[in-house]
Amino acid sequence: MKIAKDGIRSIVKVGYDGRVYKTFRGTDKSERFANEVRVLNVLEARGCDYVPRLLDNDPDTLTIVTTNAGSPAENSISESKAQALFEELEEDFGVVHDDPFPRNITYNQRMGRFCIIDFELAEVKEDPRHLHEEEAHRSLEWCGLTRAGRRKPGNQDSLSVFSSSSGWADSAELEGEQSIDENGLVFAVSDGMGGPAGGAVASSLVVRDLRRFLPAMMGDFQGAADPEGVLEASVKSLHDLVTRTGDNSDDLRGMGATVVCGLFYRTKVCFAHVGDSRCYQYRGGELTQLTHDHTFLGSQFRQGRINEREMRMHPRRNVLNQAIGGGCQFVNPQVDSSALEVGDWFLICSDGVIDGLWNKNIARCFEEADEEGQSVEHVANRILDWSFEEAGMDDTTLFVVKVL
Repeated sequence: MKIAKDGIRSIVKVGYDGRVYKTFRGTDKSERFANEVRVLNVLEARGCDYVPRLLDNDPDTLTIVTTNAGSPAENSISESKAQALFEELEEDFGVVHDDPFPRNITYNQRMGRFCIIDFELAEVKEDPRHLHEEEAHRSLEWCGLTRAGRRKPGNQDSLSVFSSSSGWADSAELEGEQSIDENGLVFAVSDGMGGPAGGAVASSLVVRDLRRFLPAMMGDFQGAADPEGVLEASVKSLHDLVTRTGDNSDDLRGMGATVVCGLFYRTKVCFAHVGDSRCYQYRGGELTQLTHDHTFLGSQFRQGRINEREMRMHPRRNVLNQAIGGGCQFVNPQVDSSALEVGDWFLICSDGVIDGLWNKNIARCFEEADEEGQSVEHVANRILDWSFEEAGMDDTTLFVVKVL
């Protein structure tokens, strides 16, 4: 491990996997250790995403293990901007830093923002939103469904849900409920392309080998120093695998697939995406499309140059500029994350759902589910049936997930 800091009050090391190990020493080391553990737990419970996340702690050695919040930014941020960030921390999350200066600011390149570190003497006040630390505990209820389209025989979509134990995938049923406090869950949907044989093989490879690559790279779905980075690497490995498999068979040459997957753990979902399958989040009456379609029309829509109707009616709406395999030279997956709140709904789906339902229709399904207390299974079946009635030519696959 590389020593990043060797001071009177602590020694900080960075492991080969990106984790940060901070061992406390000097005056009041036990109290400072316990306080930083508490503060980081509180900040995670309150949904603050620009501080390190606590992965482990050892009271015997007075060592905490955290995610890596980036590189020191003392020379790249002004004191006024640093002060504004510390004020935001107090106003939004109720934590007062004891040393609010640029030396405790880092820059996280993946997040594209400044972060705050070192909370051993920080003070916790009442949460401005009047939440409680217990709300860090989360469970998921989900239902996954798929139906073959009318256009062609067979179903070229695939889906999977799994967790991980010591680097091996543990399968879960397509309908269930499980806590995500101790270990995360991954939901994946893939839409194949490349003829009746190639499309089915490509999507099957994607969901099958995601279950191999992701656990092997991350171990258990907990405590990863950079889950977004592992998701990105796994998706790029899928692209290489599907491309090689197609190149080695005349019948499968040029086959490809989309992929959208979400890793849910404790208070956060990290997701990765290539193609035009989608992930939506519904919260407090508002539907948000977390993924952006890898199509020319998708980029035009995001820039406000066309509206949803124009995008849906365009004859080239399904022409992808990125796919897993499919003759693409390389892929640049969209990788991001979102905080989880109790009552959140998620829809992870292939474009068969989108062919049938406008965004307002999807939002209506979740709105009525909240109003009437409908089950996850009921909502999933309604979305599948409604989208199939409105379109139904393409294979239609989805997961509906609710945060409990």
